[in-house]
Amino acid sequence: MSASGPFRPVRHALCLLAAFQDVITRITFVVAVVASAYLTLVLAWEVIARYVLNNPTGWGPDTAAISFALITFCAAPMLAWKSGHANMNMVVNALPKHIAMWLQRFTWLLACAVCLIAAWFGFAELKRVFAGNVMMIAVTPIPKWWLMLAIVYALSNMGFYFLRHFLCTWAGSRRQHDTGAT
Repeated sequence: MSASGPFRPVRHALCLLAAFQDVITRITFVVAVVASAYLTLVLAWEVIARYVLNNPTGWGPDTAAISFALITFCAAPMLAWKSGHANMNMVVNALPKHIAMWLQRFTWLLACAVCLIAAWFGFAELKRVFAGNVMMIAVTPIPKWWLMLAIVYALSNMGFYFLRHFLCTWAGSRRQHDTGAT
């Protein structure tokens, strides 16, 4: 199919959506980096407060736990985009090229389905904890929906990246697929 044919507007719209997804992923990756810096500073302060000042904080461990979650779920889509996730491809590399491609396509599609289904269940839980104003059980009350929102974001975004990888295998864009570029 030619890019100048009747599918050109669709292709252009999909490219804009992909570019938007990449921008959001870069922004949330910066959030993960900031959360890493915050975690480092809070844990360092907590050690000083506990062992030097004999006055540990109540909020330090609670916010550190949220920071761990933000680091994980805000950085995971970047890994899916750049194919930096765990990839045990020993079997795929041992197969003939045409069979390996079909197995890789199946793997991308399966990863997409699993992430999007998990995101769907996560979204249902997000609605429940938001409506019920559920708080995490800790010294410092923190709404649980923040964490659920990060989980749903990560799973859905990763699912769409896996879908993009899958579609790249059909588009004849092997270089883009191999490098994780878009």
